[in-house]
Amino acid sequence: MSKKAKKAAPKTKATIIATGEGVKIVAGKQYHRGVDVLLEPDDLVREQAAGFSNFLREYAVVGLAAGFIIGQQANGVAKQLVDSLVQPWIEVVFGTNLSSRFATVHHGQTPIKVAWGGFLYALIDFFFVVLVIYLVIKLFRLDKFRKKP
Repeated sequence: MSKKAKKAAPKTKATIIATGEGVKIVAGKQYHRGVDVLLEPDDLVREQAAGFSNFLREYAVVGLAAGFIIGQQANGVAKQLVDSLVQPWIEVVFGTNLSSRFATVHHGQTPIKVAWGGFLYALIDFFFVVLVIYLVIKLFRLDKFRKKP
């Protein structure tokens, strides 16, 4: 082997495994210029699946997805609570459907509607949704599931 070839030779090891079906070459993770290692299709699929699995574990994607879905359902329950239990009391206080209330401001001869009821209803709805989610988290001690560093 020439000096030039010795310098260009990779410093990783390749393992050669003799099986009943033939010879299998298992290479390290480093790829070098001019070196091609052909892996079996099963090895490629297994390597890609392992990479994807590591990604899911490292970034806690499954937990994030589960939390998102549970959060959406909790939001639906809290909104229904507001519509079923809080909205009737708001109608008692304001007399009609709050979200349809508006004020009229005149700019010259042009009347302009300011829908303050819709904003106030959205604000009350937001407050009660956040309150219900907070209470569920505290009652079921869901904030205690965090890992300690």
